[in-house]
Amino acid sequence: MPAPTAWWFEHDPHGLTAHDQAGLVGRVDVQDTEAEVKVVFSLTDRVPHGMATELARGAFAHPALEPDRTVAVSLPQGEVDVLAEVRRHLWVVQTHVAGATCLVEGRVRGR
Repeated sequence: MPAPTAWWFEHDPHGLTAHDQAGLVGRVDVQDTEAEVKVVFSLTDRVPHGMATELARGAFAHPALEPDRTVAVSLPQGEVDVLAEVRRHLWVVQTHVAGATCLVEGRVRGR
């Protein structure tokens, strides 16, 4: 029998929340506007190894993130695993760093 997962996700119409046994460890909000889809990552210091990458993958399964949509993604600076996963899903136009935040703008790649 496989070992129980140390963390899990809860989906809702506005995004994805990550939990471990102690509580909330991360959240990604997806806001669909006419002009673009905004994706905002919020992560705690207790993010389990591998969870942030899976959270990013889960975010890009959201129905609003269909191919060729314009996207603006905000994530904590230094979250290189999240940034790498975001870049896997986008044709990146620009990446900016402002303080503790990294902003990635692009278009969703075809699935």
